[in-house]
Amino acid sequence: MSLQSTPQIILPHLNWSLARLKEVIEKEDTDYYRGAALQRFRLTYEVAIKAIHAFAEQEGTRFSSDESCFKWIEEKQWLEKQSNWVQIIQNYNTVKNFSEETSKIKTYKKLQAHYELLNGIKESMNLALSKKQ
Repeated sequence: MSLQSTPQIILPHLNWSLARLKEVIEKEDTDYYRGAALQRFRLTYEVAIKAIHAFAEQEGTRFSSDESCFKWIEEKQWLEKQSNWVQIIQNYNTVKNFSEETSKIKTYKKLQAHYELLNGIKESMNLALSKKQ
């Protein structure tokens, strides 16, 4: 029995997490929903990174950083070359490290763009997975 996660296992979780992120960022902007959206963003980002790792491991590739994950999916053309993946990593770190409130508010305002980037990655992964089957 393998302890390694496969794309077939992780992608449904990413699909679910993205749907929940979309729901919460469409809610009204209150302290409660802002906090919920930031938490959901953090979780969704983490699941996306796990999914990237799962695909890469199937090809014998391992990463030491989130930056290398994004560079890899950019090379695979699962991500537009001009996408702002550096900012999504920075905003994830802001949320993860409980940064100051003004940083969280700036991150919250970028969640729609981050959702779209992560959703595009998910769509590319789903397409890649369907081609393998």
